[in-house]
Amino acid sequence: MVTAAVLTAALGFADTARAQVSSPDFTKTVAPGSVVVRLDGRVSAWVGVDGFTGQSYAGTKYSGASTAGYLRLYPGFDGVAANGLQYGAQAEIRENTETSSTAGASTETLYILRDFGYLGLPQFGLVRFGQQEGALYLNDTGRFESGKEAFDSGGWNGDVQNFFVNASARPIYPWTWSNSTRTTDKIDYITPSFSGLSFAVSFEPNQTGENYAPAVTSTTTNTDLRRNTFEISTSYRAKFDGVGLIVDGGYMNAAAVAYNTTANTQPYQGLSVGSLGATVNYAGFTVGGNTKFGNMNGQFEPNYKGAANAVGWLAGGIYSTGPLSIGGSYFVYDSQGDYSHPTTEGTRRETGAAAGATYILVPGVKLFASYLYGTRHQDGYNFLSGKAGSAENDTTAQVFAIGTWIYW
Repeated sequence: MVTAAVLTAALGFADTARAQVSSPDFTKTVAPGSVVVRLDGRVSAWVGVDGFTGQSYAGTKYSGASTAGYLRLYPGFDGVAANGLQYGAQAEIRENTETSSTAGASTETLYILRDFGYLGLPQFGLVRFGQQEGALYLNDTGRFESGKEAFDSGGWNGDVQNFFVNASARPIYPWTWSNSTRTTDKIDYITPSFSGLSFAVSFEPNQTGENYAPAVTSTTTNTDLRRNTFEISTSYRAKFDGVGLIVDGGYMNAAAVAYNTTANTQPYQGLSVGSLGATVNYAGFTVGGNTKFGNMNGQFEPNYKGAANAVGWLAGGIYSTGPLSIGGSYFVYDSQGDYSHPTTEGTRRETGAAAGATYILVPGVKLFASYLYGTRHQDGYNFLSGKAGSAENDTTAQVFAIGTWIYW
């Protein structure tokens, strides 16, 4: 049956005191015939020191020490009808950054990152619809970036890398917490759990938000967009003599928006991506890993015809005791990267190491210490200019930062 715990996982709810989450904590059972309305939020604040390739480039120099932060809001409601129907809606509101270093806060705007509704019955499972994650994310353990696996704000997919490292030196993170897969309009179905085994499927017609229609299916502009994306995943959870085990697997398949021109010499291919993840936990220790592999480029983007397939793996571990968590992770991602000059460009390799600690000071206050080190390499591609070239084929970046989340 769909228990409160299964419903929590399916909705994307996690322990807000620990995780980088998009939805509030489902802290109590909603009584039949009632509704719980929420307006949760989070204020993030950081101070850090950093160094990265391109910190001084083309007449512009970036600071090696900075402060940063943001506000996020999570409105939503959850209800249970007298007949047992579970229903509700969730949203995540974020703020854009200033348009330039001199523009000021008045240029910041709010936007909807995600919003979805859901309907579910314990004996039949749950359907979600809207701008949200797909099946691959819903069953995807071993990333060590959120939930009970989080040792800081998210490793190379948290707060720190966006604040303190320019995009040209930031290794691409090819796992499912990326916005290219979490912010598109789709429908999900999550089955009940059968002795620890559950499944999910999802369909995304186009790589667009829910308020953009009709979507483009072919264009004379060379663009790497998905269409007709199908995802399926499964998860098995069990506990044996105090040892917890989670094993996940999934698959994503998608076509590419057609490049409709007679001069088409570099069409995109459709996606075909596999996913495997596993964690083992015992006495406060959790270790595990995750891998993504197949025909894709970047973050679940269509690959070029004739380009190399991608494979990424991540391994990590965390120890938690009371309010303290300490851990780390390391990933390697091999992909095609840029393919504008196939005869002179090689394939791309990106790596990211992360280590950190989290301490829950009081309910609603979480403290962080985070260290990141990342590299990028591609022969024949200049990361700083964003063009093919023999210079700046390698970048490095490292950051140490401390910060806090104040949440409600």
